[in-house]
Amino acid sequence: MESGIDPLREIEALVAFDERSPGSDSERRAAIHLKARLETLGREARIEATSVWPNWALTHALHALLAVVGGLVAVAEPIAGSVLVLVALVSAFGDLNGSFLLLRRLTGRRASQNVWSPERRERPGALVLVAHYDAGRSGTVYDPRLRERLAATPRGLRPPLGPLAVVFWAIVLVLASGIARIAGLDAAALTVAQFVPTVVLIASIPLLLDIELSDVVPGANENASGVATVLALAERFGGRLEHFDLHVVLSGGEEAGAQGMRAWLRRHRKELDRETTVVVNVDEVGAGTVRWTSGEGALVARRSHRQLVELCEQIAEDDGADGRFAARPIKSRANSDAHPARGRRFPAVSIRCVGPLGHAPHHHQPTDTPARLDEHSLERAAGFCAELIERVDGQIGPELAPAQASSGERPAAARAWSRLSKWR
Repeated sequence: MESGIDPLREIEALVAFDERSPGSDSERRAAIHLKARLETLGREARIEATSVWPNWALTHALHALLAVVGGLVAVAEPIAGSVLVLVALVSAFGDLNGSFLLLRRLTGRRASQNVWSPERRERPGALVLVAHYDAGRSGTVYDPRLRERLAATPRGLRPPLGPLAVVFWAIVLVLASGIARIAGLDAAALTVAQFVPTVVLIASIPLLLDIELSDVVPGANENASGVATVLALAERFGGRLEHFDLHVVLSGGEEAGAQGMRAWLRRHRKELDRETTVVVNVDEVGAGTVRWTSGEGALVARRSHRQLVELCEQIAEDDGADGRFAARPIKSRANSDAHPARGRRFPAVSIRCVGPLGHAPHHHQPTDTPARLDEHSLERAAGFCAELIERVDGQIGPELAPAQASSGERPAAARAWSRLSKWR
């Protein structure tokens, strides 16, 4: 993809802001840098302040601890114990699904910010390119040897749930045991049934606290690579799409549960039309081959928009089995910045890269440095995203053009994107 942007140089400049965890001073300074970088591309850019509760691992450790305590209390006082477990369950559900925060609000709030670069050409559609610029923490659960062993496990024997979903369903089982005690079922049998989920919760607590106490990783692949790709795409397509204004959102607080993107969507909800807006999230594209998400979510999987998935499938088919992208669909067990967009019923999809074992190398590791990136992967991801943008503009865009509708007839834009906005 022709561009004056040097992705590796952009990545190195962002990684130079050490420990840019959600709500940190380094994250704030990185935002100032990115605003200035967008302005050098001739784009309007602004920093929008928001707040995040960054301590997600501590929050889920509290969920697990409260459920364990509640389960023990339920042995003697079933109602009181079950109430404690229910509080943990409701809080965990809201946190994992991004619907609301309960116990997370006890763990400390920090100032954060998004970098927003709008385009104001009054085109009928809005195409929003998103990439988060903050970085996460390491921890034992991210040990590459564990990931390699999991990848070597036969597909049918792999756990069907992500780690945090396992914690959630363990809480569900403890609550079910408490409710059964209230109903007067056999206490001895319930103690046995409650044992396994309680052990799972107890084991999860030190692992979650280990994440909370671990160092912030450099974040070259996750997600300085996505930021550099979005900058290159903005330079190439800014002011050049026929049917879409091209907006750029560089979000903070993604590692805290996509809180920055959620805040941006809330702030601009009156400006964004679900029938004329599409969101493309670029995340962790510096190593491996291209994947588009068919669905994602730590707890409740939200499907990527069907028509966007179909466009990705077209690109992969035209590219061929031995093409440069080697693109395929993937289901993600995490909440990226596309997850809240889908939650608000915007057409959205995430583009990422994975290695031969089905995950990104050096994910949440201190080794996630610019030197470990694959320049060919960056080129593949940028090329795939460029193809997707061109097809969105070329295939969907013409249907968004204003039409001379007869009295009582919906405009062409509404007719076209009512299909795009529909849950399928």
